[in-house]
Amino acid sequence: QSISVTVTVVDTKGEPIIGANVIEKGTTNGGITDLDGVSKLNVKPGAILQVSFVGYTTQEVKATSVMKVVLKDDTELLDEVVVVGYGAQKKVNLTGAVASVDVNKTIDSRPITDIGRALQGAVPGLTITTNSGEIGGAPTIKIRGSIGSPNGDSKPLILVDNVEVTDISMVNPDDIESISVLKDAASASIYGARGAFGVLLITTKSRSKHERLSVKYTNNFAWRTPTKTPEQLPGWQQADINLQGVINQTKGSTAFYNVVGNMRVDATHVQKMKDYWDKYGYGDQFGREMELGRDFEFRDGGMFFIRTWDWYDEYIKDWAPQQNHSLSINGGNGKTNYNIALGYLSQDGMMKVNSDNYKRYNANISLNSELNKYVSIRTGVMFTRSDYDKPFNYNTDLYDPMYYLYRWQPMMPYGTFEGKEFRNALTEQKSAPITTKEREYLRLTGGATIKPIKDLTLDIDVAYSSVENRYKKYGTPSLTSGYEIFTARPSVEALRDSYGSYLSAATYDYVYQETGRTENLTANFVATYAKRWGDHDFKAMAGSSLEKSEYEYYWAQRKGLLDPAKPELNLATGDQTTSSSHTWWSVAGFFGRLNYSYKDRYMLELNGRYDGSSRFPSGNRFGFFPSMSAGYRISEEPFMQSLKPYLSTLKIRGSWGMIGNQDVGTDRYISTLSTSVDSWIIDGKKVQSTQKPTIVSSTLTWEKVTTLDLGLDARFFNDALGVTFDWYNRTTSDILTTANLPATLGADAPYENMGTIQTKGWELAIDYRHTFKNGLHFGVTASVADDKTEVTKWTYNTKIPSYGATGWWDKSAYKEGMVLGDIWGLQFDRFLTEDDFNADGSLKAGLPDQTKVFPAGYQFAPGDVLYKDLDNNGEIVKQTNTNDKGDLSVIGNALPRLQFGLNLDAAWKGFDISMFFQGVAKRKLWAAGNQVLPGFTTGEPFYKGAEDYWTPENTDAFYPRPMDYKQSASGNYSVNDRYLLNMAYLRLKTFTVGYSLPKVWLSKFKVQGLRVYFTGENLFTIDGVKPAIDPEIGIRTASGKSDQRNFGRSYPYQKTVSFGIQLSL
Repeated sequence: QSISVTVTVVDTKGEPIIGANVIEKGTTNGGITDLDGVSKLNVKPGAILQVSFVGYTTQEVKATSVMKVVLKDDTELLDEVVVVGYGAQKKVNLTGAVASVDVNKTIDSRPITDIGRALQGAVPGLTITTNSGEIGGAPTIKIRGSIGSPNGDSKPLILVDNVEVTDISMVNPDDIESISVLKDAASASIYGARGAFGVLLITTKSRSKHERLSVKYTNNFAWRTPTKTPEQLPGWQQADINLQGVINQTKGSTAFYNVVGNMRVDATHVQKMKDYWDKYGYGDQFGREMELGRDFEFRDGGMFFIRTWDWYDEYIKDWAPQQNHSLSINGGNGKTNYNIALGYLSQDGMMKVNSDNYKRYNANISLNSELNKYVSIRTGVMFTRSDYDKPFNYNTDLYDPMYYLYRWQPMMPYGTFEGKEFRNALTEQKSAPITTKEREYLRLTGGATIKPIKDLTLDIDVAYSSVENRYKKYGTPSLTSGYEIFTARPSVEALRDSYGSYLSAATYDYVYQETGRTENLTANFVATYAKRWGDHDFKAMAGSSLEKSEYEYYWAQRKGLLDPAKPELNLATGDQTTSSSHTWWSVAGFFGRLNYSYKDRYMLELNGRYDGSSRFPSGNRFGFFPSMSAGYRISEEPFMQSLKPYLSTLKIRGSWGMIGNQDVGTDRYISTLSTSVDSWIIDGKKVQSTQKPTIVSSTLTWEKVTTLDLGLDARFFNDALGVTFDWYNRTTSDILTTANLPATLGADAPYENMGTIQTKGWELAIDYRHTFKNGLHFGVTASVADDKTEVTKWTYNTKIPSYGATGWWDKSAYKEGMVLGDIWGLQFDRFLTEDDFNADGSLKAGLPDQTKVFPAGYQFAPGDVLYKDLDNNGEIVKQTNTNDKGDLSVIGNALPRLQFGLNLDAAWKGFDISMFFQGVAKRKLWAAGNQVLPGFTTGEPFYKGAEDYWTPENTDAFYPRPMDYKQSASGNYSVNDRYLLNMAYLRLKTFTVGYSLPKVWLSKFKVQGLRVYFTGENLFTIDGVKPAIDPEIGIRTASGKSDQRNFGRSYPYQKTVSFGIQLSL
């Protein structure tokens, strides 16, 4: 039996809504409204109708024969609930700095591999950076500033269902239901020491309630290509610039140079290279086989390679595939619910030969049951496994194959001669064995909610998690053979004789394995009492949190593999080396929170946490950290009602709080002895010695993070336009640092609490939503944020940051008054000209003396850089160790400033389109290497723009005169403002077009929903980076070391095009 229902759907203005979905709840029976907003259908008596439309909140109403349903715009949802620490609050009642992420718009339909990349630009004050485009790599996440403390990494606490996840890439983005960002101390202090620099709260769909079986399947097929590729000059032109540099350096006495070995360049060679280029280009028509006489030759005791190679094309793919699949199965009966979510990700790497690849497998299973009206229980299992395979690196992690790909000019032979390879990075890549990195994450959770009396809720949750990382690599130098051209080969016979395995067996013939395992045990108990008496809303929460973390690590290496095909430790015969470490820490916290609201107009929140950490000595382990916040919804005052709906809501809020930071190392209060094996041999054995004990401070205690936040939330025009603004001042005090003690102490100085840094910043977010009468929905969201961190106290002032000759950056320098990230350098004045020299080649009087900036004995010439004498003392001096800065000044800042995001979206009759722009308006960077400083390192390529160097005919050039093909040996490339990189950029981060098939069509096939979409990521970029380097690429760091020459010589950042479907049954 059924009844006929006529439903008219209108908005709050009474206008009909065209194309609204009207579905009988729990079935596939439904329809869509016509031009008059009317839908007719037959339903069971007593049925519940779900009425929905894009941009409006879904309504559930009991079916009657004739009915009218009013849908409200989703911006009117003052009752929207936001997840906060150990609970949830109405968004309208929030008094802290909490941002909620629109998961559907931020994550949905994107070919992303982790949540971090999806959040880039989505939340003001949330900084997401990636140093390279390497597959499987996790981004760096920071909240409100890049540096909160010199100790640790200042990263936020990331919680997934209230359990910490150290690497966000382990979570399947399709499992996410909600994300909240707790940015100030008042909102994050409830998590105590673990949340000193903010908290990222992620809730999965595992606790969703369902009344029927629901199956959802989504996929995404993507293809990735580098956003930018290096733009080389033709090989002959690169060789010519090198040769000109040698001629300039030797004043014409030398007419050739050697790249490596006796790989030689002279004027005749340059001309032959040019003729070859003009006739054959890269010589692709000849294949990879090189011919003596045509492609290279021997003469005058040297080896000359005439043919050049597009080494980037030889190494990097044009496109690499990627696919992502997610399946979720949910069901229940209202009392008991189960959720099963499975995910699979596969990424092929960008390497053309012996390519890398990354795979990830996710499973998230949960079961929730309401036993009775007093008790409900929950349990869950989350498991993630990732596998990353890549070729063995025959160099160091800092100088990997990507570094050496950019190392040599295109005359380096990447082809074959008589069918055999030459020595180069590509040859090593082809024959390298595969290195494997495996990671397994397991999380087991169990909990119960008890409601013993009305308004009181008790939550008990216990979680166990483990992360195990396994790494295995082995070298097989005997399998890598080539012509050894790094040693002089004066003839073709000598070249043929050089063929063989050129890698050192003593260095690379080994197998290495390591395993690291972290286990965490967490227990939380929270009691919440919530009561409303008339206009008074009161909530009290108290609880405790216990957490213990234990880390075990070991590695083993053994040389002399018996069989390269069987790389096992027990199948090697050489020396073996092993080591291990075992650390642990624990935190105990007792916390409470009081919330009071009067008429949803005046709001007050008080928080307190008593925290203890094992990282500090006994007597200093516990500390009390309070916070408070208040809000005033002035728009709810009677005298403001006349402004509605033009001013829908207006709230001012403020917060203050203090949190202890325990991320300062595990055992800095314990004096330890280290051992080593000396080179001395006594009685035929090496001697093992014990070093002097470390000195420790008995007063070591918490770093303290204090934040003041002032904010404003406003909505206008019946909630269509929203504005949120925050200003904050965060101070990290009692920073742990070492004292400057005399070397006669005989030991390293101990850590002490004696520094303070301060971060000030602001955040602005604006959103607008509107739905037209024809059903077209339009929305825009924009955000911008800025911050600056300054050292306000440093007991032992050190030096200002400086750069070494090879580009390393002394980041450990702190000094009162300095702004973190500041780049100190010289200021470019002009190039020296012939008018600046006397007839004997000496500089004329009146010019500042630059001998302290250039190498000893340097012979200045026209085309060298002249720096500004800022202190007017007649000489150019760089002082970094004293308060006298000499001629140094701040020429830029390397930290991102004015980060912004802009999202545009529209939907109409099942079609949807969105564009998300993201960028950084202000950032500078000093980098080194030939991509940015032509001729910086011997024998490296020259790129487009490098030809604009100083000559008597080109005095308006950008670069100085070429000299000795190694400008790093001169002072022309001392850190200065002329060659500082502008890293500002605007990027179309995401562009998506989708179409959802009408439910009235799908209901015939028992399908709830079907959407197809196309998405592009990083489709275009506007930036100020002069070389062809992606502005999001950073300077790679490995084992705590970095080298500015690595900039741009890393795994390419990628743009992506993809399509997929989203199917619901």
